[in-house]
Amino acid sequence: MENKNIDRKNFFKRVSLFGIGAIGATTLLKACGGGEEAPQQTPEAAPAPSEDPCGDLSGLSEAEIQGRESLNYVAETPNPEERCDNCALWIEPAGDSPCGGCSIMAGPIHPAGWCSAWVAG
Repeated sequence: MENKNIDRKNFFKRVSLFGIGAIGATTLLKACGGGEEAPQQTPEAAPAPSEDPCGDLSGLSEAEIQGRESLNYVAETPNPEERCDNCALWIEPAGDSPCGGCSIMAGPIHPAGWCSAWVAG
């Protein structure tokens, strides 16, 4: 019978295999420990809404924010040929919003943005 007890080292190995990574695992461990309420964190890498009209991630869960981070999303593409608004996964903005969406990522997406899942559209 397999030992179901996992030590800390093996826990992190297993977590990283599922794409959560060390940051997500640390957050998970902090949230589960000691009966203390985990502090709400805002993504520090996201530009202020005044700088990026698509930078407001306040409606997203921690898992959705981590999903964006795991895809290396940035609001300004490093390669002008690969922009969110010419990606096959792009969802056109609704109404008069400058922000579109993505079929594999939650939250507002800047048309001039980029992520590692970019696919020619």
